[in-house]
Amino acid sequence: MNEPTIPAPSKLVAVAIPLSTRPTLSPDEEISLRHAAHYLGRYDKYMVSPMGLPVNFAGFGAKRFPRKYFGSVAAHARLVTSRTFYEAFADYQYILMYHLDSLVFSDQLEQWCQTNLDYIGPPWINCADSPWVDKERVGNNGFALMKVESFLKVLYSTRRSVDPEQHWREHYASKPRLTRCLNLPRRYLKRLPIFNSLQWQLYRWLRSSTAADALWADWAVRYNPDFKIADVATGLRFAFEVAPRLCFERNHQQMPFGCHAWPRYDRAFWEPYLLKDDLAENKHLVATQK
Repeated sequence: MNEPTIPAPSKLVAVAIPLSTRPTLSPDEEISLRHAAHYLGRYDKYMVSPMGLPVNFAGFGAKRFPRKYFGSVAAHARLVTSRTFYEAFADYQYILMYHLDSLVFSDQLEQWCQTNLDYIGPPWINCADSPWVDKERVGNNGFALMKVESFLKVLYSTRRSVDPEQHWREHYASKPRLTRCLNLPRRYLKRLPIFNSLQWQLYRWLRSSTAADALWADWAVRYNPDFKIADVATGLRFAFEVAPRLCFERNHQQMPFGCHAWPRYDRAFWEPYLLKDDLAENKHLVATQK
Protein backbone atom coordinates (compact mmCIF):
# COMPACT_ATOMS: atom_id res chain seq x y z
CA MET A 1 0.00 0.00 0.00
CA ASN A 2 1.37 3.41 -0.97
CA GLU A 3 1.88 6.00 1.74
CA PRO A 4 -0.39 9.08 1.46
CA THR A 5 0.98 12.22 -0.15
CA ILE A 6 1.68 14.94 2.40
CA PRO A 7 0.78 18.42 1.10
CA ALA A 8 3.41 21.16 1.22
CA PRO A 9 2.83 23.57 4.13
CA SER A 10 2.04 27.22 3.43
CA LYS A 11 2.91 28.61 6.90
CA LEU A 12 5.92 28.24 9.16
CA VAL A 13 4.80 27.38 12.67
CA ALA A 14 1.82 27.14 14.99
CA VAL A 15 1.83 27.04 18.77
CA ALA A 16 -0.37 24.20 20.07
CA ILE A 17 -1.53 24.43 23.70
CA PRO A 18 -3.41 21.37 24.97
CA LEU A 19 -6.15 22.04 27.50
CA SER A 20 -7.51 19.68 30.11
CA THR A 21 -11.20 18.98 30.67
CA ARG A 22 -11.29 21.37 33.66
CA PRO A 23 -13.43 24.52 33.22
CA THR A 24 -10.73 26.99 34.38
CA LEU A 25 -6.96 27.34 34.46
CA SER A 26 -4.93 27.01 37.63
CA PRO A 27 -2.77 29.99 38.73
CA ASP A 28 0.38 28.24 37.46
CA GLU A 29 -1.28 27.50 34.12
CA GLU A 30 -2.18 31.17 33.82
CA ILE A 31 1.50 32.04 34.29
CA SER A 32 2.48 29.60 31.54
CA LEU A 33 -0.15 31.01 29.21
CA ARG A 34 0.97 34.54 30.05
CA HIS A 35 4.48 33.72 28.83
CA ALA A 36 3.16 32.23 25.58
CA ALA A 37 0.97 35.26 24.89
CA HIS A 38 3.74 37.74 25.72
CA TYR A 39 6.71 36.19 23.90
CA LEU A 40 4.93 34.34 21.08
CA GLY A 41 2.30 36.95 20.30
CA ARG A 42 3.15 37.21 16.58
CA TYR A 43 2.61 33.51 15.85
CA ASP A 44 -0.58 31.55 15.21
CA LYS A 45 -1.61 30.03 18.52
CA TYR A 46 -4.27 27.38 19.09
CA MET A 47 -5.92 25.88 22.12
CA VAL A 48 -6.15 22.12 21.58
CA SER A 49 -9.44 21.29 23.27
CA PRO A 50 -12.11 18.61 23.54
CA MET A 51 -15.10 18.84 21.24
CA GLY A 52 -18.06 20.42 22.95
CA LEU A 53 -16.03 22.43 25.46
CA PRO A 54 -16.43 26.18 24.82
CA VAL A 55 -13.17 28.11 25.08
CA ASN A 56 -12.55 31.82 24.93
CA PHE A 57 -8.95 33.00 25.01
CA ALA A 58 -8.22 36.32 23.34
CA GLY A 59 -5.60 35.94 20.61
CA PHE A 60 -5.90 32.14 20.43
CA GLY A 61 -7.71 29.99 17.91
CA ALA A 62 -9.00 26.51 18.64
CA LYS A 63 -8.32 23.04 17.28
CA ARG A 64 -10.89 20.56 18.57
CA PHE A 65 -10.54 16.80 18.86
CA PRO A 66 -12.68 13.97 20.28
CA ARG A 67 -12.95 13.84 24.07
CA LYS A 68 -11.23 10.44 24.17
CA TYR A 69 -7.96 12.32 23.68
CA PHE A 70 -8.34 14.38 26.88
CA GLY A 71 -8.49 13.91 30.63
CA SER A 72 -5.35 11.87 31.31
CA VAL A 73 -1.71 11.47 30.35
CA ALA A 74 -2.59 8.25 28.52
CA ALA A 75 -5.33 10.01 26.54
CA HIS A 76 -2.92 12.77 25.54
CA ALA A 77 -0.40 10.15 24.41
CA ARG A 78 -3.05 8.74 22.07
CA LEU A 79 -3.66 12.25 20.70
CA VAL A 80 -0.01 13.00 19.88
CA THR A 81 0.50 9.61 18.24
CA SER A 82 -2.60 10.00 16.03
CA ARG A 83 -2.50 11.07 12.41
CA THR A 84 -5.55 13.25 13.08
CA PHE A 85 -3.61 15.60 15.31
CA TYR A 86 -0.82 16.34 12.82
CA GLU A 87 -3.20 16.45 9.86
CA ALA A 88 -5.03 19.28 11.64
CA PHE A 89 -1.79 21.30 11.41
CA ALA A 90 -0.85 20.26 7.87
CA ASP A 91 -0.77 23.91 6.75
CA TYR A 92 2.23 24.45 9.02
CA GLN A 93 5.81 23.30 8.69
CA TYR A 94 6.20 23.07 12.47
CA ILE A 95 4.19 22.75 15.66
CA LEU A 96 5.49 24.10 18.95
CA MET A 97 3.86 21.87 21.54
CA TYR A 98 3.35 24.03 24.62
CA HIS A 99 1.84 22.26 27.63
CA LEU A 100 0.55 24.59 30.30
CA ASP A 101 3.40 23.69 32.62
CA SER A 102 5.84 25.28 30.15
CA LEU A 103 7.48 28.68 29.97
CA VAL A 104 9.07 30.57 27.10
CA PHE A 105 11.53 33.39 27.76
CA SER A 106 12.11 35.08 24.41
CA ASP A 107 10.98 35.11 20.79
CA GLN A 108 13.37 32.62 19.22
CA LEU A 109 10.76 30.39 17.63
CA GLU A 110 11.43 31.36 14.03
CA GLN A 111 15.18 30.81 14.50
CA TRP A 112 14.59 27.35 15.94
CA CYS A 113 12.47 26.46 12.91
CA GLN A 114 15.46 27.31 10.70
CA THR A 115 17.48 24.45 12.21
CA ASN A 116 15.46 22.08 9.99
CA LEU A 117 15.46 19.43 12.71
CA ASP A 118 12.41 17.20 13.02
CA TYR A 119 12.22 17.04 16.82
CA ILE A 120 13.66 19.33 19.49
CA GLY A 121 12.73 19.24 23.16
CA PRO A 122 14.22 19.29 26.65
CA PRO A 123 16.77 16.48 26.98
CA TRP A 124 16.52 13.65 29.43
CA ILE A 125 19.69 13.86 31.52
CA ASN A 126 21.01 11.54 34.19
CA CYS A 127 20.56 13.31 37.53
CA ALA A 128 18.73 13.00 40.84
CA ASP A 129 15.46 14.11 39.22
CA SER A 130 15.68 11.44 36.52
CA PRO A 131 17.93 8.59 37.73
CA TRP A 132 16.20 6.23 35.27
CA VAL A 133 18.03 7.84 32.33
CA ASP A 134 20.78 5.52 31.10
CA LYS A 135 21.33 7.24 27.76
CA GLU A 136 21.01 11.01 27.69
CA ARG A 137 18.95 12.19 24.72
CA VAL A 138 16.28 14.62 23.60
CA GLY A 139 12.87 13.18 24.24
CA ASN A 140 10.37 15.19 26.27
CA ASN A 141 7.50 16.56 24.21
CA GLY A 142 5.73 18.78 26.75
CA PHE A 143 7.58 21.74 25.23
CA ALA A 144 8.81 20.60 21.84
CA LEU A 145 9.22 21.72 18.26
CA MET A 146 7.96 19.09 15.84
CA LYS A 147 8.15 19.08 12.04
CA VAL A 148 4.67 18.12 10.88
CA GLU A 149 5.67 16.45 7.61
CA SER A 150 8.28 14.27 9.33
CA PHE A 151 5.89 13.17 12.07
CA LEU A 152 3.26 12.29 9.47
CA LYS A 153 5.85 10.30 7.51
CA VAL A 154 6.40 8.22 10.64
CA LEU A 155 2.67 7.73 11.22
CA TYR A 156 1.99 6.89 7.55
CA SER A 157 4.96 4.54 7.30
CA THR A 158 4.45 0.98 6.09
CA ARG A 159 7.92 -0.13 7.19
CA ARG A 160 8.32 -3.09 9.53
CA SER A 161 9.18 -2.36 13.15
CA VAL A 162 11.82 -5.10 13.20
CA ASP A 163 13.43 -7.53 10.79
CA PRO A 164 11.58 -10.84 11.42
CA GLU A 165 14.66 -13.08 11.29
CA GLN A 166 16.76 -10.72 13.39
CA HIS A 167 13.97 -10.59 15.96
CA TRP A 168 13.93 -14.40 16.08
CA ARG A 169 17.69 -14.60 16.47
CA GLU A 170 17.78 -12.02 19.25
CA HIS A 171 14.87 -13.34 21.30
CA TYR A 172 14.36 -17.03 20.62
CA ALA A 173 17.10 -18.74 18.57
CA SER A 174 19.33 -19.40 21.58
CA LYS A 175 16.50 -20.61 23.83
CA PRO A 176 15.97 -24.31 24.70
CA ARG A 177 14.35 -26.38 22.00
CA LEU A 178 10.97 -26.57 23.73
CA THR A 179 10.84 -22.79 24.06
CA ARG A 180 11.75 -22.41 20.41
CA CYS A 181 9.00 -24.82 19.38
CA LEU A 182 6.38 -23.08 21.51
CA ASN A 183 7.31 -19.71 20.04
CA LEU A 184 7.71 -20.85 16.44
CA PRO A 185 4.43 -19.17 15.38
CA ARG A 186 5.93 -15.84 16.40
CA ARG A 187 8.66 -16.30 13.82
CA TYR A 188 6.07 -16.33 11.08
CA LEU A 189 3.63 -13.84 12.57
CA LYS A 190 6.39 -11.23 12.51
CA ARG A 191 6.31 -11.48 8.73
CA LEU A 192 2.75 -10.14 8.73
CA PRO A 193 2.27 -6.34 8.80
CA ILE A 194 -0.49 -6.60 11.40
CA PHE A 195 2.08 -7.91 13.91
CA ASN A 196 5.10 -5.96 12.71
CA SER A 197 4.20 -2.35 11.95
CA LEU A 198 3.89 1.03 13.55
CA GLN A 199 0.22 0.47 14.31
CA TRP A 200 1.02 -2.76 16.13
CA GLN A 201 3.87 -1.00 17.96
CA LEU A 202 1.58 1.87 18.97
CA TYR A 203 -1.08 -0.54 20.19
CA ARG A 204 1.40 -2.34 22.42
CA TRP A 205 3.19 0.84 23.50
CA LEU A 206 0.06 2.69 24.55
CA ARG A 207 -1.21 -0.29 26.50
CA SER A 208 1.92 -0.40 28.63
CA SER A 209 2.96 3.27 28.78
CA THR A 210 1.19 6.56 29.51
CA ALA A 211 3.69 8.72 27.59
CA ALA A 212 4.53 9.02 23.91
CA ASP A 213 7.87 10.79 24.33
CA ALA A 214 10.11 7.74 24.07
CA LEU A 215 8.26 6.53 21.01
CA TRP A 216 9.39 9.62 19.10
CA ALA A 217 12.84 9.71 20.67
CA ASP A 218 13.72 6.05 20.17
CA TRP A 219 11.43 4.55 17.54
CA ALA A 220 10.59 7.21 14.97
CA VAL A 221 13.80 6.65 13.03
CA ARG A 222 12.76 3.03 12.39
CA TYR A 223 9.79 4.26 10.35
CA ASN A 224 11.38 7.37 8.88
CA PRO A 225 15.15 6.77 8.59
CA ASP A 226 15.69 10.48 7.81
CA PHE A 227 14.05 11.57 11.08
CA LYS A 228 16.45 14.10 12.69
CA ILE A 229 16.45 14.62 16.46
CA ALA A 230 18.43 17.36 18.19
CA ASP A 231 21.48 16.32 20.20
CA VAL A 232 21.66 16.93 23.95
CA ALA A 233 23.63 20.19 23.72
CA THR A 234 21.12 21.61 21.22
CA GLY A 235 18.26 20.38 23.38
CA LEU A 236 19.66 22.25 26.39
CA ARG A 237 19.82 25.48 24.41
CA PHE A 238 16.20 24.89 23.43
CA ALA A 239 14.72 23.98 26.83
CA PHE A 240 15.28 22.56 30.32
CA GLU A 241 13.07 20.19 32.25
CA VAL A 242 14.68 18.28 35.14
CA ALA A 243 17.42 19.77 37.38
CA PRO A 244 17.32 23.30 35.91
CA ARG A 245 20.36 24.47 37.89
CA LEU A 246 22.44 21.62 36.51
CA CYS A 247 21.09 22.29 33.01
CA PHE A 248 21.97 25.97 33.41
CA GLU A 249 25.59 25.06 34.20
CA ARG A 250 25.77 22.60 31.33
CA ASN A 251 24.34 25.26 29.03
CA HIS A 252 27.26 27.59 29.87
CA GLN A 253 25.10 29.57 32.32
CA GLN A 254 22.75 30.62 29.54
CA MET A 255 18.99 30.62 29.78
CA PRO A 256 17.21 28.38 27.24
CA PHE A 257 14.44 29.36 24.86
CA GLY A 258 11.93 27.68 27.17
CA CYS A 259 11.30 25.00 29.76
CA HIS A 260 8.86 22.30 30.73
CA ALA A 261 7.48 21.23 34.13
CA TRP A 262 8.71 24.41 35.82
CA PRO A 263 6.43 24.10 38.90
CA ARG A 264 7.61 20.51 39.45
CA TYR A 265 11.39 20.75 39.22
CA ASP A 266 13.00 23.46 41.38
CA ARG A 267 10.33 26.14 41.12
CA ALA A 268 12.60 28.54 43.02
CA PHE A 269 15.04 28.56 40.08
CA TRP A 270 12.32 29.86 37.74
CA GLU A 271 10.69 32.39 40.09
CA PRO A 272 12.92 35.36 39.09
CA TYR A 273 11.96 34.85 35.43
CA LEU A 274 8.17 34.71 35.87
CA LEU A 275 6.22 37.51 34.20
CA LYS A 276 3.94 39.58 36.36
CA ASP A 277 0.39 40.40 35.31
CA ASP A 278 1.13 43.93 34.18
CA LEU A 279 4.24 42.97 32.15
CA ALA A 280 2.25 40.62 29.97
CA GLU A 281 -0.93 42.73 29.92
CA ASN A 282 -2.53 39.53 31.05
CA LYS A 283 -5.98 40.87 31.82
CA HIS A 284 -7.16 40.61 28.21
CA LEU A 285 -4.95 37.68 27.19
CA VAL A 286 -6.03 35.09 29.74
CA ALA A 287 -9.72 34.44 29.90
CA THR A 288 -11.58 31.70 31.66
CA GLN A 289 -13.37 29.04 29.70
CA LYS A 290 -17.07 29.74 29.68
